[in-house]
Amino acid sequence: MLRKFIHVLLFVVLTLVLLVIPVSGQDQSTEAADTIAKRTFKRLDIFPAISYSPETNLTLGVIGIKYFDLAKGEVSTPISNLEFVAVYTLNSQIIIETRWELFTSKNLWRIGGEAFYNRFPDRNYGLGNRAAAIVVEVDGAGVPDTLNYLNFDSDRIKFSPVVLRKLRPNLYFGLQYDMEYLYRMEITSDEHYFINDDALVIKDMAVDGVRSGIGIQLLFDTRDKPLNPIKGSLITLNNLNYQRFLGSDYQFTTFILDARHYINTCKNQTLAVRAYGSANLTNDETPMRALSRVGGDKFIRGYFKGTYQDHHMVAFELEYRLPFWAEGTDAKLSQFWKRLGLVGFIGGAQVFNSVSDFQTNNFNLGVGGGLRILFNPQSRVNIRIDYAIGLSKGSDGFNKRQNGLYFNFGEAF
Repeated sequence: MLRKFIHVLLFVVLTLVLLVIPVSGQDQSTEAADTIAKRTFKRLDIFPAISYSPETNLTLGVIGIKYFDLAKGEVSTPISNLEFVAVYTLNSQIIIETRWELFTSKNLWRIGGEAFYNRFPDRNYGLGNRAAAIVVEVDGAGVPDTLNYLNFDSDRIKFSPVVLRKLRPNLYFGLQYDMEYLYRMEITSDEHYFINDDALVIKDMAVDGVRSGIGIQLLFDTRDKPLNPIKGSLITLNNLNYQRFLGSDYQFTTFILDARHYINTCKNQTLAVRAYGSANLTNDETPMRALSRVGGDKFIRGYFKGTYQDHHMVAFELEYRLPFWAEGTDAKLSQFWKRLGLVGFIGGAQVFNSVSDFQTNNFNLGVGGGLRILFNPQSRVNIRIDYAIGLSKGSDGFNKRQNGLYFNFGEAF
């Protein structure tokens, strides 16, 4: 607990520094005028990357965001952006990532995607909706530790672009590609033993190798601000087919429906609602990271990512956002409280191997709340500090619950 408190304190101090001394390729005092009047948005922001989650521990590094205007002044077309991240974490992880979202004139084309490399300590909880594996790990000194997961390290390379064409206002359709290569997988314990049948699944589960697939995406987007909407909807339907002729070690097909709706309840307050469903169809094995996985800093907070994982999933999330700032106000450091906001959230998910296994009373729930610090008034980007508790007993071993403390930029959804 003291360690977490020190991390929180460090994060808050650095946040205040960021708010006072932004590192930018353009004077932020002219940002609003340039955006609205001239849209000369050739700008590069660089700032420290400080975040925290159970998966990474504290991260230290740098984030850069490059803004540019492919629409050449069209106010109705969003500003394009390219984000890059390079960080090292206290869990001895290396993360190098880039994400992009590009919009052409009249929103005719929308091009997105991500690419990354990381060296990442991870956990394998096996399959199922119970996290009931019993694994004994023994360190070099011969000291045993009983867990409900197996620790391992691996390197990962991922490349996932998507190109969409506008069919009608707010509706897009296009092609996407997904490739992930997981290699140099190493179990971190000197010795380990699988105690029960749930743990034996870990022994035979596919983890490393290449998955390579191509498919389609249908997207409907009416959000007012993509990075932190107050109103509007985002509905995405994804299909990917992984085949050996594409260089994949595995053959399977996935379908994912992600529907989000944002309700402007009062002033600039928001009720954010999310429904999520995924299906993995195959007669072959599926690698662990291609399964439907619960947890993480952006999906069902309170659980380590992959605590519950299987071929199919149904999930929901609700979040109420109560910012203290208002659109168009001057948020100076002397009025720091005007940059703050509060949120409360609840989410639940259930994974299953076949439709007959699904039960309406078998959702793993997570609840929590958090603080928001407005970082960029124009895009409404927030610094996010959340604490969440996984309500399912046994998620952290016998009769124990998981919890998570999360620091990051941007909303969870």
